[in-house]
Amino acid sequence: MIKQELFKLRYQKSLWAAAGVLIMLMLFVAGFTLTATYSDQQFYFSVAYSGFQWVSILMIILSATCVTMEFAYGTIKQLALQVRSRNQIYFAKWLVMVGVSVCLHGLAILTTMLIQLGLNQHLELKSNYLYHQSLLHNLVANAELDLYGNLLIIGLVFCLASLGRNSGVTIAVSLAVCFFGEGLSAMVLQVAGPLTGILRWNPLNMLNLQNEYGNPAYRHMTHLTLTQLAVGNGMWAIGFIALGAIIFSKRQL
Repeated sequence: MIKQELFKLRYQKSLWAAAGVLIMLMLFVAGFTLTATYSDQQFYFSVAYSGFQWVSILMIILSATCVTMEFAYGTIKQLALQVRSRNQIYFAKWLVMVGVSVCLHGLAILTTMLIQLGLNQHLELKSNYLYHQSLLHNLVANAELDLYGNLLIIGLVFCLASLGRNSGVTIAVSLAVCFFGEGLSAMVLQVAGPLTGILRWNPLNMLNLQNEYGNPAYRHMTHLTLTQLAVGNGMWAIGFIALGAIIFSKRQL
């Protein structure tokens, strides 16, 4: 089933378009950093010129389309006849999307290095940056954290996509969650009072994992340490993946 998903993905124009869009957006952001201060240039390099954020957005679109298209075109019926359980289809798609996320993060790192060689050669990659680690180490660490955070995003999108047939609705809702979820969580925690200890573990707060690594001041907003955010991220990712699998296997074909 995984081979079948990879074969379909290979001929999807959306994947190659996503890679092209990612590179262009990173180049666009990099162009604006040429006149920025040295510290700002270091920051943008460490976050791959916003490349990791764009990867998350692209993964929402690709993940939603991956699930909903089977129901929209009725191909899920044919796939269901080839397996003992629909969960095999679900987890094959999930694994493929995780693989796509790995590839896009790798592309973001490669593009960042090429931009540095072409436009920002003055950046000292071995110089100390956050956490007394080199600038290059911060880039890799941000990539790893964002990739880990993508497990939660992909799980959430798969869960939402399993509920409907319209990829547009799933994409819109998922983007709204990712763009406004962090702010909404912060607003709730500000007025939560004695409930802060419980509400700080909400899934929207977990989206701040990479933000808190890049800016430790986020600790006052999330009320969680990096380790706690990482644990919460993993727990919610597993929860959404499991819930999505149940919905996917039970819904009417």
